[in-house]
Amino acid sequence: MTKQFFKTVLAGIMVGLALFMMPFFLLRIFLFFMLIAGAFRLLGFGRHRREMRYAFAQKYQNMSEDERKVFRQKWGNRCCGYDAHQMPSTPTNEETK
Repeated sequence: MTKQFFKTVLAGIMVGLALFMMPFFLLRIFLFFMLIAGAFRLLGFGRHRREMRYAFAQKYQNMSEDERKVFRQKWGNRCCGYDAHQMPSTPTNEETK
């Protein structure tokens, strides 16, 4: 009977300790994820990229036809920051023979 009593008391102490310590662990986990999320947003992986895309689309829609024509001439052939038509052509194997 004494053994059963000590098992119950020990289980109660462990559950109480777990309930007492749980907020500290949850707080650490929460802070860890908040720091990671903040770092990603500072590096530019946040929501503002989507908002910038919509703002740019709105700016493009509000352009006049002349402004759109100038924009297309300047940026129309670009992909990822370089102009494919202005890149120097490399000779192929057939041209070098």
